[in-house]
Amino acid sequence: MKIRAKMYDGVSSKEHNVVIEFTDNKRVIIASHGIDVPIASVKISSRLGSTPRVLHFPNGERCKSEENDKIDEILDKLEVKRSKIHKLERSWKLAISSVVLIAIFVGVMLTAGADYSANLLANVLPKETLDSASHEGLKQLDKHYLHKSNLSKAKKQKILAMFKKLTNGDKRYKLHFRSSPKIGANAFALPSGDIVLLDELVMLDKDRELRGVLGVLAHEKGHVVYKHALKGMIKGAIASTIIGYATGDLSFIVTTLPTILVTSSYSREFESQADHYAKSELKRMGVSSKPLALLFIRLEELEKKKHKDSNSTDSFDWISSHPATKDRIKYFMTDD
Repeated sequence: MKIRAKMYDGVSSKEHNVVIEFTDNKRVIIASHGIDVPIASVKISSRLGSTPRVLHFPNGERCKSEENDKIDEILDKLEVKRSKIHKLERSWKLAISSVVLIAIFVGVMLTAGADYSANLLANVLPKETLDSASHEGLKQLDKHYLHKSNLSKAKKQKILAMFKKLTNGDKRYKLHFRSSPKIGANAFALPSGDIVLLDELVMLDKDRELRGVLGVLAHEKGHVVYKHALKGMIKGAIASTIIGYATGDLSFIVTTLPTILVTSSYSREFESQADHYAKSELKRMGVSSKPLALLFIRLEELEKKKHKDSNSTDSFDWISSHPATKDRIKYFMTDD
């Protein structure tokens, strides 16, 4: 039983074409080079697809052969024990089982595993990382989506005074005024505590005291408190790289942040948490939540009008990206 191979003698880089003979008494012979050794002393690599097999001889010689099927046939005939890994590689049942297990693992990682990882990592990332990522994210938003605010100085001061009471003067929170006809009526929070409020949303609030805007700011503060944006970014990164965070590369935060913030695509659980937080904060401040419900209604009316006037479904409005149902409006209509 013979196979063709290329031999490297371990002394020079020269390649030799050789014939390797396997005898019935379990010896391996390369007559051209005076090699005659028991097969037990030759280390034969496991098969990996069509990759050439490597045979390591006791004196340092190494042979490489592409005749995988013939080597398998010889080893089976001589009853040479193969490694467990090799047996696993040759078992189609185990191969299929492995694929199924990998699919289940990936599925778990993208669901419960992603949630667990996001909750864990969101609580251990240092403040410096969040500040840096948020700063870069806001720069990208300013570059592609946002413009200078056109609100009057008096209106800005009024909103800032409410925001200061809402945050109890905590310097972690910063309010940024912007406008964006492209995005429309919207507001969003960055992981660092920076909150962006757009003119288009402010102009929809017909309440003299702008309590609807205050409710929106309280809602966005809730997203910061519960780290919803950060968790969403981590889950997005896991979905695309499964566990790319293990590499230590946090660049995904900067690249993912603008899209997540503009679409404000949070889960119902996140939105519910932010709503409850907003209502509790308004109650703490002695402010009715009804103006926020009325603002929701105006946002819904605006959204319906936009879709009626245009077939486009490309909308970034706060109400379209936040599932404001009748139950949600009803929730804010009562101050209980």
